[in-house]
Amino acid sequence: MQNSRVYALRLLPLLLFSLGIHPVATLAQSPVSPTATLWHGFAHPPAEAKLRCYWWWLNGNTTEETITHDLTEMSRKGFGGVLLVDANGSNQNGNDNVPPGPTFGSPAWTKLYVHALKVASSLHLEVTLNITSGWNLGGPDVTPEQASKLLTWSRQAVDARGFDGQLPAPPIKNGFYRQIAVLAYPLAHGASLAGEAGNSRAAIRDLHIKAASAELKNFSMPHTEILLEDVPSAVGEQDIEVSGVVNLSAQVTSDGNLTWTPPSVGNWEVLRIGYTDSDARVSTSSGAWQGLAIDYMDHGAFDTYWAHTVEPLLSVSRPYLRTTLVNLATDSWELGGTNWTGRFAEEFRRRRGYDPLPYLPVVAGRIVTDRATSNKFLNDLRRTVGDLITDHYDHFAERAKAYGLGIQCESGGPHGAPIDGLETFRSSAVPQTEYWAQSVEHRSTDEDRYFTKEAASAANIYGKKFVAQEGMTSIGPQWSESLATDLKPSFDQGLTEGMNRLVWHAFTSSPASFGVPGIEYFAGTHIDPNITWWRQSDDFFRYLNRSQFMLQQGHAVNDVLYFYGDEVPNFARLKHDDPAKVLPGYDYDVTDEDALLRTLTIHNGTISTLAGNHYRLLMMPTSGRLSRASLERIVAYVEQGGNVAGAIPVGPTGVVDESTANWFAATTKAVWAGCVDKSHAYGKGRVICSSNGREVLRELEDQPDFEAGSDAFDYVHRVSGGTDIYFVRNTTSISLDEIVRFRVAGREPELWNAVDGSARTALRYDVENGVTSMPLHLDPHGSVFVVFRHAAGLHVTKVLKEGAEEPAVAVSRAGVQAMTLQNAAPGTYQLRLSDGRTVTSVVAPTKSETLLPERWTISFEPNRGAPEGTQPVNKFQSWSESPDSRIRYFSGTATYKSEITVKRLKGVRFVLALAGLHEIATVRINGKPAGTFWAMPYCLDITDHLLDGPNSVELEVTNLWPNRLIGDARPGVAKTYTTTNIRKYKADSPLLPSGLSGPVTLEQIPVSVVQLPKTATIAQ
Repeated sequence: MQNSRVYALRLLPLLLFSLGIHPVATLAQSPVSPTATLWHGFAHPPAEAKLRCYWWWLNGNTTEETITHDLTEMSRKGFGGVLLVDANGSNQNGNDNVPPGPTFGSPAWTKLYVHALKVASSLHLEVTLNITSGWNLGGPDVTPEQASKLLTWSRQAVDARGFDGQLPAPPIKNGFYRQIAVLAYPLAHGASLAGEAGNSRAAIRDLHIKAASAELKNFSMPHTEILLEDVPSAVGEQDIEVSGVVNLSAQVTSDGNLTWTPPSVGNWEVLRIGYTDSDARVSTSSGAWQGLAIDYMDHGAFDTYWAHTVEPLLSVSRPYLRTTLVNLATDSWELGGTNWTGRFAEEFRRRRGYDPLPYLPVVAGRIVTDRATSNKFLNDLRRTVGDLITDHYDHFAERAKAYGLGIQCESGGPHGAPIDGLETFRSSAVPQTEYWAQSVEHRSTDEDRYFTKEAASAANIYGKKFVAQEGMTSIGPQWSESLATDLKPSFDQGLTEGMNRLVWHAFTSSPASFGVPGIEYFAGTHIDPNITWWRQSDDFFRYLNRSQFMLQQGHAVNDVLYFYGDEVPNFARLKHDDPAKVLPGYDYDVTDEDALLRTLTIHNGTISTLAGNHYRLLMMPTSGRLSRASLERIVAYVEQGGNVAGAIPVGPTGVVDESTANWFAATTKAVWAGCVDKSHAYGKGRVICSSNGREVLRELEDQPDFEAGSDAFDYVHRVSGGTDIYFVRNTTSISLDEIVRFRVAGREPELWNAVDGSARTALRYDVENGVTSMPLHLDPHGSVFVVFRHAAGLHVTKVLKEGAEEPAVAVSRAGVQAMTLQNAAPGTYQLRLSDGRTVTSVVAPTKSETLLPERWTISFEPNRGAPEGTQPVNKFQSWSESPDSRIRYFSGTATYKSEITVKRLKGVRFVLALAGLHEIATVRINGKPAGTFWAMPYCLDITDHLLDGPNSVELEVTNLWPNRLIGDARPGVAKTYTTTNIRKYKADSPLLPSGLSGPVTLEQIPVSVVQLPKTATIAQ
């Protein structure tokens, strides 16, 4: 049993509120002031702050009745909208397939879709529509000519006698081939390729990835600087000089015949190169919606798809455009490699400034001119692919805009595709990436789970308000995630990574005919009315919405902008990748070349964004590679007073002419002259010779934005007008007590608790050198908003007991001139005030008593296989440990009942505490709701619900589905209670802890109150 001092500290916000401490709402300057608006939005989150979800029409199988029920329940629980996704995936990982419903876009499907819009409109819910079934844009009508494409080639050796015949045909797929060129060149080393058996020359490393014919193997936004590297060059290892490539295309007949004699003796090779269908398919699509994925680099292919598939759906949506239907979407990029399209050569020449054709032998394995040049060409190839894919999203946005809609695409990965992840979001209404909930079975590390920083940076550098995340995705868990230890920590980390709009993956539309828990996609955290704890979920969803509202205010405060270069692929993954090396204490954004050149502004040595972000330091790409345009922009920034640090430029990323190479070398030498381990002035700015951004900021005398004595704290900071908003979380499963510091001065800190919606002013803090420091307690996986908005008034700077400082003593306000000493041992205390005076207080010896109700009963939800009626509770234990199989395999809600007798006394608070809760509990005192336990600590101040004398206590405790599913899977079971397509759980699967396994206690906690001097003024 935990002692009363621990409970007192955990419950401090609730205790103070119960003591009559002024809630933050009463401190607002006026009913219409910005601070009043902030509090009102926190207490009552508006529609834009509310949770969204992937609304999964599994294999297209839903009904009008189910649609109405789903949307009505979402509205009741505080959802703000849906991302409607028709997709299958029900039968993956060995699960049963769900029977197909109407085919996506068919008249029957469209009827369901219009009904969904009508119901959503009546409930004021927003809809975003995924414009295909599944993902990878495409479908059954996509022809190979419109589909994604790859380079393909054949070789023909030719000697001095020449060649007269048909060139071998390149490998093709789906009967599609278009020729690009037939090239001939003399070989310096014969017909064998570098790296082949018996050849000492090394092949170009990772050629298939560098040529964009495949994704990087790691599907979690891998670091891509390796694609700019290779093995060391060797003298004379090149196969050909680019100047020696001869284009024979005009001499080749349409059927591939060539008659040709080389102009010189030696070994020649004829390369017949073209492009074919990549055979990339729509993924996870429903029913008959199978087919090829479109060519993302071909506007014509998209326009054909748009006309055939999307415009008919928009036409029937006209009454709901812009009000209910707000965005169009496509999901994550899982297309594989793609590296050519019909207009590719033309686009390459326009964007890169030279002809790619003589360099195409590099793709076929030849080293052209030298290894460095070959690698630079390959990056130019990938860069052009990335540019054209970004153009696809720009074009998509233009088509949507004509209907008054935006786009919300997961365009930036996380697979290692040939894209510039940040740049793909420049036309998005809502940048969206993803994070995954905790799982030991799949994506178990943060590096594989979190891709939020990319969407957050994209929103900041392109001036977008929302940072959306497909969140709570998982593979492995099925209905087994704990709210307190799985879902809340994952969500909170998403917030500190920059998220402010969760799109929960997934809410499956499961018709009642499929029973409970019903049909589900094989992945994702299941959230729908069939989950066991749906009825008790209100407080959990309020937490999500309050948090999102707070982090949609103003703009992020990030001191450093890291430029990640112009190579492709390129991604920003998670915060702790920390390419600028600024953690802990600071935060950063990442920019691409497009934003650096076009949307970011430079003024008085500061880089600013359309969203209002300001950066004091620019960090160079770790690769040291960047374009001339980028280097020119960075030099201009320094000349105007900016600070730049990081890797010294080593050269351009792609192939450039001699004059550009010379300019690059001369400019680098001038700006970074003598840069080894010191900084120097350049123009009005400074060049700092360090790749450690945190050390650089210290050198620039830039105080950390947030500091704590433990790295177990994480934070995110936003500023809105004159208000600073910090969200601070405990990353661990143990309580934390630290002095924390915020880079804010002149305003008092307020602690806003999104779990219960309460807020209080922290009256114990100190200010020095522009930094506010204060004691902070966070429970396991706990979190709090620290808000600075009002001018600082009289406050306590130190608490001394018998001459020795005790930083752990918590001090807060109880009324205008009263303070509380909470968790204080008996003795004499001196409160040192900010005006230099002291107040003496004597804390008399007191004791905290624990009441443990002796008699409890339990009754189980009917029709779930548990015993009927009411039973005595002999001891608290997990239901899964019960000798009675009816309880052991029970899933649902059970009600514990007891009676406690109390004597209410002034200055004593009553705290109900649970131990071993799995997973959620609603409390009723004397028949009236008193609160819900879902987050740690499982403690609740119930003082105001108690009467003098006897009081009835009810605990409605709910566990999760797995135990019932396991019980129903046992052979020979006479009656089952569940129906689902998910086959994860077997008769011998381990049971989950359930119910209450520890005691229920009622703590009587005395609170000492002392008065401030009568002349003290505390800011209202």
